[in-house]
Amino acid sequence: MSIVTVTAADRAEFLNLVDAEIRPDRALTNAWDDFPVILGASNGQWQLLYKAEDGTIAGCIACLIRYFETSCGPVPVAGIGSVVTHPQYRNQGISKALQIELLHRLRGKNIPLGVLWTDQPEIYAGRGFEAAGWEIHVSVAELAISEPLESDFTIRSFEKNDSEEVQQLYHLHPLRTLREEEDALAYYNMPGTEGFVVTNGQKEILAATFCGKGADFPDYITEFSGDSRFLPHLFQHVRDLNLAHQVLLPPGSEDLVNTLVDLGCSWMTTSSGQWVVLEPNILEKIVKEAGAEAPENTTSAAAWLGSVDDDGQPLVGPLTCAVWGFDSV
Repeated sequence: MSIVTVTAADRAEFLNLVDAEIRPDRALTNAWDDFPVILGASNGQWQLLYKAEDGTIAGCIACLIRYFETSCGPVPVAGIGSVVTHPQYRNQGISKALQIELLHRLRGKNIPLGVLWTDQPEIYAGRGFEAAGWEIHVSVAELAISEPLESDFTIRSFEKNDSEEVQQLYHLHPLRTLREEEDALAYYNMPGTEGFVVTNGQKEILAATFCGKGADFPDYITEFSGDSRFLPHLFQHVRDLNLAHQVLLPPGSEDLVNTLVDLGCSWMTTSSGQWVVLEPNILEKIVKEAGAEAPENTTSAAAWLGSVDDDGQPLVGPLTCAVWGFDSV
């Protein structure tokens, strides 16, 4: 058996394996619909396969490397996903071998952090992953706005040619993934994802929101951008259409919580994925140059990124990093 990168000849089998193993029952979208960038052909060098002796793909793993704009400036992060083992080859250490190989390839590439999302964190703890960071989940089920939008403003569905203008609004978030140009077009037009925008009398887009991410984020508003005055109206519009009843607020957007609570919403804080420190010396340099202090335990992701305390409140670390729903590979 061997671990190799995906080739053009492997691509169909690779995608079908990922799709078969990570799609929920009755999903209306495919894995490549919901994860178009990490699973795309242009990211082939970071898609690894574990091949059996007969050439069958026994397992796979992938990652997407992007810079994140953090509280201490840009930091490269490896988002890890599509960790899959074929049912015929389970309990043979294939997932562990793929994780070890991917982390080995990432180290020495000046990428200090890796992150993944899983409902089985114990599988990854042995490789140094731990819950870190935070995100706020707000229920908009009881959201009630008494004042309608003024007549000068209109809510309409997102259209494909809105992508560039909406991306400019996304760039206004102080903490975010620094997406490449093609990323936004892929994310905003994923099958199973619906978007809405607020426009003024000059047809300019002032705010935008997106709900769902195919089968990966059902019932969630996964991204929003633009003038905060219009966001509650967009959230209520999505809720009234029965498209989503929760909204994900990453670090940097906490000011919106008070507004939504005043309008009847409830909220909770949870960790933002499972993180691993790959190059602590790089993190030390980044935070020191930004005027912050490195933690005593430089190998702990929670020490760097913060965590959530027993009362559900964020514990801020020296480095704050925001992951929006579309970027959770």
